[in-house]
Amino acid sequence: MLRYNSKMPVQKIDSGSIVCSSGDIPFARLHDDLLAIDQRAGYCYSLNPSAARIWELIPSPIAVRTVCAIICKEFGVEEQECTEDVLTFLGALASAGLVRVAD
Repeated sequence: MLRYNSKMPVQKIDSGSIVCSSGDIPFARLHDDLLAIDQRAGYCYSLNPSAARIWELIPSPIAVRTVCAIICKEFGVEEQECTEDVLTFLGALASAGLVRVAD
């Protein structure tokens, strides 16, 4: 579960945004999921297979539309639904301080 960190400024993410993981918290694979424990914040993060795939795509700056195109192809999701879900997920990651949005 991702929790909002009220101390982090929320950055607007859209399909044209360039995002990358902050690299602050290492994730480890457990079967099809990714898990991490943020001891500072006291949170445990668990990412399902599609969320884990998004995480794997963002260690370096990448356009959200590129992430969506890959997820649509690999998971057979319709573009509109995928874009909405990816934006929601990346927004939650940004709020938790796990993703940076390029200027």
